[in-house]
Amino acid sequence: MKYLRPLLLTWLFLFAAGSHAQNFNPGNVTSNSDFLPVDQAFQFDYEQQDDLLIIRWQIEEGYYLYQHRFFYEPEYKIAEVQPLPRADEYSDEFFGDVFIYRDSVEITIQLASVNQGDTLYIRYQGCADAGLCYAPTVKTVYLNQVGDGVSEREPGQLQDFSEAQSFDSGGLFSILQGDNLIWALALFFILGVGLAFTPCVFPMYPIVAAIIGGQKGKLTASRGFLLSFVYVQGMAVTYTALGILVALAGMQYQAYMQHPAILLTLAIIFVVLALGMFGLYTLQLPASVQNRINTLSQKQKGGAYPGVFAMGALSGVIASPCTTAPLSGALLFIAQSGDVFTGGIILYALSIGMGIPLMIIGASGGKLLPKAGPWMNSVKLIFGLLLLAVALFLLERLIPMYWAAALWIAFFLFSVILIIRSLWPHLRNPGRMLTAVILGALLTAGILWQKPYLDGSYANHLEFEPVTDLAEVQQVVAEATDNGQWVMLDLYADWCVACKELEIYTFSDPQVQQQLADMRLIQADVTRTNSINTELLSEYQVLGLPTILFFNPEGEEVSQQRVTGFMNAADFTEHLKKLSN
Repeated sequence: MKYLRPLLLTWLFLFAAGSHAQNFNPGNVTSNSDFLPVDQAFQFDYEQQDDLLIIRWQIEEGYYLYQHRFFYEPEYKIAEVQPLPRADEYSDEFFGDVFIYRDSVEITIQLASVNQGDTLYIRYQGCADAGLCYAPTVKTVYLNQVGDGVSEREPGQLQDFSEAQSFDSGGLFSILQGDNLIWALALFFILGVGLAFTPCVFPMYPIVAAIIGGQKGKLTASRGFLLSFVYVQGMAVTYTALGILVALAGMQYQAYMQHPAILLTLAIIFVVLALGMFGLYTLQLPASVQNRINTLSQKQKGGAYPGVFAMGALSGVIASPCTTAPLSGALLFIAQSGDVFTGGIILYALSIGMGIPLMIIGASGGKLLPKAGPWMNSVKLIFGLLLLAVALFLLERLIPMYWAAALWIAFFLFSVILIIRSLWPHLRNPGRMLTAVILGALLTAGILWQKPYLDGSYANHLEFEPVTDLAEVQQVVAEATDNGQWVMLDLYADWCVACKELEIYTFSDPQVQQQLADMRLIQADVTRTNSINTELLSEYQVLGLPTILFFNPEGEEVSQQRVTGFMNAADFTEHLKKLSN
């Protein structure tokens, strides 16, 4: 039974994580047409002080701006964007944990050499607590000359700013940001302790203990602890430097890492890293590189504090197979955060966690070395499942909900099979029975939890005719007028949380579908901020999303029946009944 507890606790964590990711429980948010215009909700202002551009937003109560939806174009006019102010954590059920600003926010940009009258485009996006998401807003900033000025770039070098896209980064990434620093330290410290007991790191303990002793005879507890502590600090320097380097690189590319292609690539990387934890391959530096580092390490004099520190630093570079995969995952997390301080201190916590068992062994003079055994393979299994869960967290932002639910069920089933396979040889009959019952119950609960997104209650959602521009909308309305039909136009965007709520909770309701049976249903995807979508939104004076418009059989919009924001199925059904009265 000594193998049962950690694996069952891991399964409970994974089940809870998956359930949280799919735990859709909408609040009692109703439609509200009394929303402020975007420029009033988020009052934009700026000033330039030499080469510093200061951008400010005054945010009305009940509204907020997303931290990750600030973009600046063209980038070659920017030397550096100073670290953003600390944001508040905000959790939504579709995009995970994000960070937002309320009341006010100020961003400082250091400009490169620019000409008098050059322009910089600032893009931002926010929402209202009452359930309205505004379309991305672009503001033009006119700059004063900085330095000797700069020539305009050649055509084609500047991307179309209106096509810029961003995706929320939630889930575990949020642990590395904002007010979660203490939790991040604790998490990576625990991960470090776990990494210290992987099969290929464990054999290094007696060797390292002998090297850092550097002397014959009995090693005192105080000297053994101090030597091991210095060794761990040397290793921590390497890991901290790696974290800072990754964070520095992340500042430049942070916005682009939210692109679907990047998120998909990250998900694939985490899957590959998980396969390494399952023993399908060995990920490590080339043998020639490891041999050179080991040779240099062995030249250090054992027992001397500077030498021990140097050996610790070199050991951090060796990157043994067991630590490479989780370390790579940690570096990817830090690249997403783009915070130098966080990048350094998080990896420092990881290295200290890895060094805790070594320091305990050093203090004991090597007497507390645990015996190697099959239990250490369970640690690799745990990390492999956690890495797979991270990949799913990334993928579920990019795929339909029913596919995400199917993947979570497959993940739960795969986890059960691996855990049983790992535990079965080490359990007797009572333990086997208990394990099978617990895992079977959890698997059943997971399947039932995801069932609504796999059966008819979700799969039989409303079928909309896609329209791409104003002309197509007007054409459909004209055709419906000839047939004496009502038309419902749903304005949708990928970044709109309430739009997804409407799709999941409202449009899937049988009574709603019955009321809409005789209507012509069209949907316009206005995710991108381009001239076509802007024209459509301006024509109908759409304040934000979601917005649902109704056109009567005479081809006129019934503006007083317009729905702005989320409306639950019962209220929406009553709303539809008013149209026929």
